[in-house]
Amino acid sequence: MNIYILTEITKRELDSNLLLACIAANNNFDVIISNTETIKFLNDKKLLEKGLFHTKSLVHGENKKELHRSLKKNGIKISSIDEEAGLILKDLIPFSKARFTEDDFQIADKIFCWGKHDYTTLKSLFHNFNDKLILSGSHRFDMMRKEFNNYWNFLEDKKKQITVSGNFNLVNGFIHKSKIILELENQGYFSRSQSLKKEISNIIDDMEKKFPKFLKMLNIIIQRYPNEKFYLRPHPMEKIETWQKHFSKFNNVKISKEGNINEQLINSKLLIHNSCTSAFHSFSYRIPTISYEPIQCSSEYGEPANKLSERVKKVDDMCDLIDKIINNNYKILNQEEKINIFKNKIYEPKFKYSSDIIVDEWRKIIGFSTKNKLNLKKIKFELFKRELINNSKRIILKIIKPFKLLYHNKKFEDLDEKIITSKIKKIRNTLNITSKFSVKKISDRCFFISKI
Repeated sequence: MNIYILTEITKRELDSNLLLACIAANNNFDVIISNTETIKFLNDKKLLEKGLFHTKSLVHGENKKELHRSLKKNGIKISSIDEEAGLILKDLIPFSKARFTEDDFQIADKIFCWGKHDYTTLKSLFHNFNDKLILSGSHRFDMMRKEFNNYWNFLEDKKKQITVSGNFNLVNGFIHKSKIILELENQGYFSRSQSLKKEISNIIDDMEKKFPKFLKMLNIIIQRYPNEKFYLRPHPMEKIETWQKHFSKFNNVKISKEGNINEQLINSKLLIHNSCTSAFHSFSYRIPTISYEPIQCSSEYGEPANKLSERVKKVDDMCDLIDKIINNNYKILNQEEKINIFKNKIYEPKFKYSSDIIVDEWRKIIGFSTKNKLNLKKIKFELFKRELINNSKRIILKIIKPFKLLYHNKKFEDLDEKIITSKIKKIRNTLNITSKFSVKKISDRCFFISKI
């Protein structure tokens, strides 16, 4: 039987989706990892056999809704775990109303929840569908368990760095804020949640004030600590050029958003952020975390993430904390409150992985059959043909309009089959999976994984 796992932002989603794929393949499922555009293309061509489509958001406008309807008509079940999950939101009701509807609950077969907060909120809002909700936890946090340290190239004796995580894509992103708001409006987010538009506007206003102050703070502390190594990591959808403009002159700074943030955090002595989900990652790794909050915000955006951190408003207070951490004089404040915040947001099963819970539910939904095998040769041919046509169009457009900037998908990186194979080998070793897997690159944005 077939599992189709949607992946859009590979830096954030790929590794944990490969974990899901490995556990599914070890349970004799055939797995495709790809993006929305490719899944839709293959479904329209009737090249996807019966199975299950696992998505990262249930509601995302009319196009996504139509894709789900079409998949169901073709005999494909649907499960979801919301990639955003509202981790950094104090109140999940506006968020949940915007990202879930009764119609979409109706079409979904299972909806997996990160923790008690999203689970209880969705139960209260959509009580007619409680049987579809599963408190599973997230496969992303499976990979922060100690046994995955080697997967992320943990180096115990290496001098640790100071990691800085950016979360300013709404004001420093590839897409202008006006287009983001228009897109959310067109997709019906604001009609489903009346308070969301005002909240987004407040968040953007706050970010516009915070971002220059955040950059100014970094400029000061980087110079104040010349012997410390700083790793600056903008949000995946941020323009890295802004950060390079300010900090590439410093010899003790590296600016990159390559790979998964766990690769940096696991070798960090400290995380600095503001309102970022990375605070949950660092808390899981027990890495000291500072939230720099130079202004009084009109929005509560990021409040749970900031509460997990040591909160400072002034650069001098930031430096005092950094000194304590560097000199091993740091002691976490309000530890019990922070643990409760984390546990409310993140469910961590004791005796199994969240990924196991998800795959177990997939088996219940679709059972197992050796029928419905995918025609990989035909799929590869059709994707190759589509890519050839698209590249020809781009060449023609570039000739006609040489100065026009052509769209390039910055979310899904061009990945080499060797890289995916290497990652899967690491996961197999971590999980002590003795079975061997076949890994095939079908196209730049489509991979096939199965047990041999």
